[in-house]
Amino acid sequence: GASWKSFQLNLPVVPITDLTIKNNDLIVATQGRSFYILDDLTVVQQKKADMLNKALHVFNVNPAYRMPAGGRRGGGGGFTGASFANVGMNPSNGVVFNYYLKDVTDSTRLSIMLMDRNRKTIKTYSTSSKENKVDITKGMNQFEWDMNYPEAERVEGLILWNGFIRGPKAAPGNYFAKFRSGTDSAEVSFTILADPNYKTSQAEYEEQFNHLITMRDKSSEIMKAIKNIREVRQQMNDFSARVGKEMPKEVKQQIDTVNKQMTAVEEALHQTKAKSGQDVLNFPIKLDDKLSSIYNASAAGQSGLSRQAKDAYAELVVLIDEQLNKLKKIMSEDVSKLNQLIHEKTLPVIGVKKEMKE
Repeated sequence: GASWKSFQLNLPVVPITDLTIKNNDLIVATQGRSFYILDDLTVVQQKKADMLNKALHVFNVNPAYRMPAGGRRGGGGGFTGASFANVGMNPSNGVVFNYYLKDVTDSTRLSIMLMDRNRKTIKTYSTSSKENKVDITKGMNQFEWDMNYPEAERVEGLILWNGFIRGPKAAPGNYFAKFRSGTDSAEVSFTILADPNYKTSQAEYEEQFNHLITMRDKSSEIMKAIKNIREVRQQMNDFSARVGKEMPKEVKQQIDTVNKQMTAVEEALHQTKAKSGQDVLNFPIKLDDKLSSIYNASAAGQSGLSRQAKDAYAELVVLIDEQLNKLKKIMSEDVSKLNQLIHEKTLPVIGVKKEMKE
């Protein structure tokens, strides 16, 4: 008690009747003015004078609960006649990282690499990224990871009743994060805890996660296939426009054959007639949309993966792979035949991405 420093923050000037720490959060009870919670005392506990001399310092990370997304974060009104001006802010729904940067200029760069227990990269955020951007300031900074893995690939303009497949939420367990700024780097470990309101086992969490990752990757395969179909079709259209009336008959016939076969695959993978959000009420959804529906059902709830979800995907993936294999055959055989005909006529060939030849 020889020296004191104010730690009032946003507390009212009122007697403090009780203090306690739970999950490393400080709970302050006041006399007649409710109680307040300071989330995560780590920064206060680890504060040292020499820390300010470091170019980069990352504090230890409090364990984070794997909770459902959403929740009111205080302020504003959402219901008629109700006022939430005095409602507190909910805790962050994710893993919170506190870190210190001694100097920040316009040229300062920072990256945050999130890794699983085997140090396999999950996702990387950086100051130079467009999709996963991090903003930094001189001094204390805070970054929050929502625990979500990267989403599946997308094709802009596609109409899906069940939406594009998002990345699954990480399963409970141990993880790592590596911060890098210039020549300085720091690595911290952290833990994601299971929601204590449910009795889901670790094995069930991991089974669900692995299943969702498998479906996400299969959706990416479909999206890549649709992109490749459209790119090859565009190349053939451009080629036909360049050659014009000088197009040899056998080359034109092969272009028509390739286009017809690719269109059949595309229409099996995606409802190409859907041009607006309501069109899928008139035209049946196809394999990509059905996969999104099963994914949403598999990701719902907190009770692990249902047998019905596994069975439904097992049936659907056979149909998806059938179409993807058809496309690989078209690209490796029919497009190759087309390019051979074009070569014989000394005309520019049609390009195919490597993955569609494998």
